[in-house]
Amino acid sequence: MKQHTILYTGLAGLIASSTLAIAEEPKGWQTTANVNASVAKGNSDTLLVGAAIKTLKKWDKNEVALGSDATYGNNRDFNTGNRTTTAQNYGAFGQYNRLITERWYFAALVDGRQDRIAGIDYRVSLVPSAGYYAIKNDTITLSFEAGPGYIFERLKGAGTDNYLSLRVAENFRWKINDRASLSQKIEFLPKIDEFENYVMNFDLTLSSKVTEKLSVNVTFQDFYRSTPAPGRKENDLRLLAGLGYTF
Repeated sequence: MKQHTILYTGLAGLIASSTLAIAEEPKGWQTTANVNASVAKGNSDTLLVGAAIKTLKKWDKNEVALGSDATYGNNRDFNTGNRTTTAQNYGAFGQYNRLITERWYFAALVDGRQDRIAGIDYRVSLVPSAGYYAIKNDTITLSFEAGPGYIFERLKGAGTDNYLSLRVAENFRWKINDRASLSQKIEFLPKIDEFENYVMNFDLTLSSKVTEKLSVNVTFQDFYRSTPAPGRKENDLRLLAGLGYTF
């Protein structure tokens, strides 16, 4: 929990020190596809590739966000010549927001994830919630969401566990200038009748445009499960760098 607090506190300071500029809000669907890859040959023989796509649309009092991502990696043992899978996961989400006022909204979220290395056969979350924009302009948005949810989960070696949960989330986006932007989100999903049993997800992405449509992106992610699958660790940290294309 300490690392999340440090990241969040630093981000709060960043918000307070920024200058809020007003720009025209883009219309229609905003879609960005990202790819990243890492290959090593020589004393080591490793491969790591990943891809993600996100799309967003706002109209009238409606907001829709959709996305999916996948990562695969392997490593070759020089003694045996065998390759071992070191990363294999994928996920997808969809969220619909209906604005009630300029700041308040109702939200419906569905999120699914699989991670072979972490022993997650599947985890699907269904969450209706209420949200509030604490800051909302064309340079910065900061929103908070809270609501009940239901999680369908199967962990390798632990079986199936479907349960009621609570979801508390924060979403932040900062358009630093015409070429650079920063986005961050964090969500906490404890089991209703066992709060020490929870999932916490964190995502921080810095993007810088190379051209009008091409960008360089660096993403830090933390997927935390307080009660992981047997023999697995609680934390899965990822640092990804790659290219993005907006259309």
